[in-house]
Amino acid sequence: METQTSVLAEGLRFAYPPPAPGEVAAWVIDGLDLRLQPGGWLAIMGASDAGKTTLCLLLAGLAPHLTDGTMEGHVVVTGRDTRQHPPPALADTVGLLFQEAEAQLFSPTVEAEVAWGLENLGLPPAEMQQRIDDMLALLRLEHLRHRTPTELSGGEKKRLALASVLAMQPTVLILDEPMGGLDPVGRQEVLDALSRLRHEGSVTILMTESDPEAVAAFADRLVILDQGRIALEASPRDLFRQVERLAALGVSVPQLAQLAAVLNRRLGSAFDFISVDEAQANLQRPLTAKDAAGAEAPSSPPAPAALAGSSVKVSDLWFWYEQESTPALRGVNLNVPTGQFVALVGANGSGKTTLVKHLNGLLRPRRGGVSVGGQDTSQCSVGELARSVGFLFQHPEQQIFSATVQKEVAFGPRNLGLSPEEVDARVESALARFDLSAVAERPPAILSYGLRRRITLASLAAMDPPVLVLDEPTVGLDAPGLRETFQWLAELHARGRTILLVTHDMALAAEYAERIVVVHEGQILGDGLPAGLFEQHELLARASLALPPVIALGQALRPFGLLGDCLTVDAFCQEYAALVGEGS
Repeated sequence: METQTSVLAEGLRFAYPPPAPGEVAAWVIDGLDLRLQPGGWLAIMGASDAGKTTLCLLLAGLAPHLTDGTMEGHVVVTGRDTRQHPPPALADTVGLLFQEAEAQLFSPTVEAEVAWGLENLGLPPAEMQQRIDDMLALLRLEHLRHRTPTELSGGEKKRLALASVLAMQPTVLILDEPMGGLDPVGRQEVLDALSRLRHEGSVTILMTESDPEAVAAFADRLVILDQGRIALEASPRDLFRQVERLAALGVSVPQLAQLAAVLNRRLGSAFDFISVDEAQANLQRPLTAKDAAGAEAPSSPPAPAALAGSSVKVSDLWFWYEQESTPALRGVNLNVPTGQFVALVGANGSGKTTLVKHLNGLLRPRRGGVSVGGQDTSQCSVGELARSVGFLFQHPEQQIFSATVQKEVAFGPRNLGLSPEEVDARVESALARFDLSAVAERPPAILSYGLRRRITLASLAAMDPPVLVLDEPTVGLDAPGLRETFQWLAELHARGRTILLVTHDMALAAEYAERIVVVHEGQILGDGLPAGLFEQHELLARASLALPPVIALGQALRPFGLLGDCLTVDAFCQEYAALVGEGS
């Protein structure tokens, strides 16, 4: 039986740290049974503390061999029991992509990173070079071949880590949040590449993923984890119909599945769709067809004017990294009025992170100038700018260093010189706001990626700066964490805080940002109100961006009477219900 099974887990339980004598084990994975056939594609979703990453480490054989901990039951991968086969003995058959790509990158160049695993397999040089070339081409990394991995953007690092894994041609791929940090086009390209490899070579894929659109489009089966146990298991389509139940388990659903659920509640309908084509076919039936040739897109609103009283002003900014011939930023001009919520979007490596690192002094202009709150950032230290600019790094491990969660959140306000009473009040409020009070005395290093992300958000909240810069804050967050984060940002925006959000999530940019700035190859390619920018299809394609599904659907239904500029699910429902006659 097991020869026909790629991955088998039976009675799997795992506790970390291991219980002391006489203590009851705190099981992170608790009584889990899982079977995956060759060539299958299984997606695993769940809340931040559901045990997804721990399960990946167990199935890849890293836990408990390299992590410590107590394991019960057994895991068999391609016929090999992981208890008897340590990680090196599984390297020729199992490929593991870590959630934090930087954790598995260590070579001096991109090419050397891909080569390292192949060298350890003892492949002939000609075959090694062919595999390297193939993987760099597959994941759009050829032009970065001689770059140092530490100099890459977050999305480029993720693609490099995946290239290193795929080059070894494993028969089982275990991918922990492979879509995190990728731009929309890059996300689609990676999924297409995985799908092609799976069908060509019978590769078995197991991936944890918080992006429901990717799961709906590619996975055969979906497992929902809850506190280390399998709560639900079925096809993605069947599970994504259960919008309310998934929300209770901390799981997001595709935007159009959410739309179908909201319309069904509001109209008493029975819509069932998860793709734009399916939604269009269902929703256009009740509408009266109009002359498609006469349908016009709404006129694009003007770009926001540069107002007085700017929080952020960037003037002819040029920047290049050492030993690089191509500038990372080329003559960037950007004016952000006080209190504005701006989303910075663009492809991986376009210069978004490089740009925002100038706002808190982490980088200094090679040419041009940057000011925040009237302060020239080139004349201020990072510590001085911290009073004005709160910065959330793309990777939480880059800014967490304290022994406990409580000390981490207290570090910022204490260094602002606040009284002990004010520090305590701010810390208590921030911990409660991000649901961290229960782990306040625990070391951040042993917590999940999602919890560490919430710690960085709480640290930012405790400082309460007038300008907030958030670089991909949603990566690794579950549905409740995502909702809580953007409720907090909306409240800060209402209080007049200036917010700059670097994101690849175009749906969130559409819903929350007043203004969207498109960065492409180190320059500002587009700048305007969301409704206007989403009409510029050629610009979006050039910048490797894609329309959120509900906006694409609205534009497709213009010939049937929809205006097509509905940016959110709620706005779409309101207009659609008015067109069909609510309750009819």
